[in-house]
Amino acid sequence: MKLWSRGLGRTEVSMDFRYYKVVKDPETGNVCIVGAMRDPVNWEFRVMMEPEDIGGFAKMFFNWAMLWLVIANAFRYVVYLFNRKQYAEEGEPIEEKVFRAYNTMMRKGRPQAAKTKQGESKKCLNMT
Repeated sequence: MKLWSRGLGRTEVSMDFRYYKVVKDPETGNVCIVGAMRDPVNWEFRVMMEPEDIGGFAKMFFNWAMLWLVIANAFRYVVYLFNRKQYAEEGEPIEEKVFRAYNTMMRKGRPQAAKTKQGESKKCLNMT
């Protein structure tokens, strides 16, 4: 997938969903998509999917252009299944790295963050 926004200027970011993880947030039941973009920038990211997003995703995926793309390229999914081990991560799990960075940046200096009994900020998957 190629991602562009006005804030990126002439830069187009490549996203490869084969490397990303999908995990459930035990506190909210929402779904977190975590991963890292490597070309041409080195960004880790977290996308939190909430129930309100289901309608928008259904609209996007049940569009004729999207359905045709999936049907015309279904064989690529089979190829991915046979080669999925090459997309396995090495080293620290990406979800731990992303959630730790998110909690450091978003919770730092924010006394209004929810507290647990141990005094730590609540966070998606309690990864820190």
